[in-house]
Amino acid sequence: MKKILSLVGFFLALNLSAQEDLSLAQAIEKALANNYQIKLVKANYDISQIQNTWGMAGMVPTISLNANNSNNLTDNTNNPATFFPGVVLTDNLNASLDMSWTVFSGFGIRINKERYDQLEEQTKGNVIVAIESTIYDVIIAYFSAVTQGRKLDILRQMLNFSKSKFDYFQLKSDMGLQPSIELLEFKNQVLTDSSNFLMQQLAFSNAKRNLNLEMGDLVETSYNLTDSIEFDVPTATWQELYAYMIANNQNIKNQYIAMEIQRLNTEQKQAVLYPTLTLNVGATPSVGRIELFGDQAFTTNTNSMNYYGNFALRYTLFNGYARQRNIEIAKVQENIASLQTDDLILTLSHNLRAIFELYQTQSKVEDMSLERVKNGKMFWEMGIEDYNMGNLRLFELNDIKLRYEQAVLNYYDRLFDLLKTHFDLMRLTGSISQEYNVAEKVTPQE
Repeated sequence: MKKILSLVGFFLALNLSAQEDLSLAQAIEKALANNYQIKLVKANYDISQIQNTWGMAGMVPTISLNANNSNNLTDNTNNPATFFPGVVLTDNLNASLDMSWTVFSGFGIRINKERYDQLEEQTKGNVIVAIESTIYDVIIAYFSAVTQGRKLDILRQMLNFSKSKFDYFQLKSDMGLQPSIELLEFKNQVLTDSSNFLMQQLAFSNAKRNLNLEMGDLVETSYNLTDSIEFDVPTATWQELYAYMIANNQNIKNQYIAMEIQRLNTEQKQAVLYPTLTLNVGATPSVGRIELFGDQAFTTNTNSMNYYGNFALRYTLFNGYARQRNIEIAKVQENIASLQTDDLILTLSHNLRAIFELYQTQSKVEDMSLERVKNGKMFWEMGIEDYNMGNLRLFELNDIKLRYEQAVLNYYDRLFDLLKTHFDLMRLTGSISQEYNVAEKVTPQE
């Protein structure tokens, strides 16, 4: 018995030790700063921003500088037909400055730029989804820990009551009075309440440890959670939630972007039906030296400059109907993306309806659970008063105590269920992004 009480006292002291305060907003900021998945998708978003230029799309001309040096040694001593009998050394340095610019490619450059725009929006949407998911997970982990802490508080109250009564009857026994049934019963109550308290203490520690994991914090870090789990239940109709989901759900937005990318892919395949016009301009300077060895030896230098400018028009007349097949495939893929969008909206609509009805039911159940707590508290206070006055038997008091304890524990479970469903609705309708300004976290305003 002393071992159990000392262990309970240790956990009580541990729970009351100085801890750093942590609000829900602070927990979210910690998670967003430390989450590796967000860092990875943000890196992909950075890549898409770098790629999204007219240069990558093909609008900017290509300019190249080339240079080469050639050396030739020719032996013409036995060549009567040459103008330079003897051994001739030719040393040439050639350079060229070339510019190649695609003037027209069947609108392919514009299509490429639009495609890069959509790819950037798509990767941005992926970042928003990752941030939304992290915020949701932190909220659930945070309030799960708060709920476990509230349940720990009521079990602490019950344990303190049982312990105080046990100490009172133990003192009477130590004074030489006849041991009573109350002493044995409250001793059992202390053992039961201590076991419940220790198990709940473990559940509370596990919930806080899970919150640390979501925040990317050290496992041994402990916080004092300052936000309350109570909240006002907002009301909204099914039509309002559905309209909000269609307008703001990021997964739906991403799917619409995927549809647009497929449409641009079809246009890109159709662009090859047009001719391609390319402009090439440049200059080719050349300097050299000719040296003749032998009886008529001499050395001379050469210098020349060549300019050019031309247009090249290319059009594929026939390639085995490959272009037509590619266009047909692209159109099928475009239709697949449209079907996937319809399927996603249908699935999310069913999920939203199910969660909406669950939310309505849980709201009513939470109200009834709260009434049970209020009634149970009144019974408990009246029971203690009647027991102290001798109007209530011990076993009846213990029964009232157990019902009050279960009512409170059940209420916190129902309240957490309601809160979780509330944030499920917010996640489906995109309200988390709106409330926590997720878009600004992806591209902060300067």
